[in-house]
Amino acid sequence: MQIILFTQFTQLKNSEYFAEFQEFIENTPTGNFFQSPEFLQFIEPVRGYKPFLWLSLSAAGRIQGSLLGVIQSDGGGVKSWLSRRLIVWGGPVVHETGKTEIARALLEAMKKTARGSAIFIEFRNFFDCSELNGSFEASGFRFRPHLNYVVRLDDEKSVTGRLSSNRRRQIRSSLNAGAVVTEPESEADVLAFYQLLVRLYREKVKKPLPNLDLFMQFWKSPSSKTFLVKYNGQVVGGSVGPVYRNEAIYQWYVCGDNGVIQGVHPSVLASWAPMEYGLKHGYKFFDFMGAGRPDEEYGVREFKARFGGDELSYGRYELVLSQPLYKVGKLGLKVYQSLR
Repeated sequence: MQIILFTQFTQLKNSEYFAEFQEFIENTPTGNFFQSPEFLQFIEPVRGYKPFLWLSLSAAGRIQGSLLGVIQSDGGGVKSWLSRRLIVWGGPVVHETGKTEIARALLEAMKKTARGSAIFIEFRNFFDCSELNGSFEASGFRFRPHLNYVVRLDDEKSVTGRLSSNRRRQIRSSLNAGAVVTEPESEADVLAFYQLLVRLYREKVKKPLPNLDLFMQFWKSPSSKTFLVKYNGQVVGGSVGPVYRNEAIYQWYVCGDNGVIQGVHPSVLASWAPMEYGLKHGYKFFDFMGAGRPDEEYGVREFKARFGGDELSYGRYELVLSQPLYKVGKLGLKVYQSLR
């Protein structure tokens, strides 16, 4: 078995493996946007994100597994140094034959690359990884439960029927009051949405928010969609997320100036917008990308639950590479949250 590494989209595209990798992700049941060439191309130019793609090759030189992760950091200086983490969404993707051995080899290659560059590694699972538990445990990873909601976009009648009565009322009320859903017309629109997110993260979420680059990329990239909620021409809410081959549409970030305009519920409308788009364009499901730990109170979970999605618990895997730096980083986050 051979493991090869790519860190740039053009490097992959110009290689002999590009077409085979595309086909591998498309035809493997667990393939998804965050493990695809599209994601590598999407995330590479964004400041604060550095992608790594590992491919596992058989003795005959054929792709039998892949793993795409991103080293992410916040801000600059010491803050950037103490926030370095390697995040993997929806991976690894491995061939059925010999999957545990392939996964283990990919995980070990990832650990080797990550040491000295990231403080910890976190896998955010999009599918049932129980068959790979042995591979993760042998590589030192710890599993913890984590919830998510995925909405099936089978047909409009079924999707709206699964919404809670309160959600249906809020959508109708928002539209009747004059709120509209649109896409950004300019960088100013994206900036207005970003400023709403900045306020949300400063006042409620109390965690670092990626820089504006990511949200400009959401707007510019053909691999993602940005939906804005406007009222009297002003941006009052919105949501952003990737789209994947008329199959999946994701919600990575959402916010709204809620409780300000009578009858208008921007966050609800911003979450309904990608579902409605997915229904109109033949997507199979809408993914909320996380709903917190089941043993912790999480207000956002109740918000997401009322959209009629299926509750899933694929969990997450975590490996701390530097305990001292991890503890300092956790302490720094607590200080950051207390100051906010």
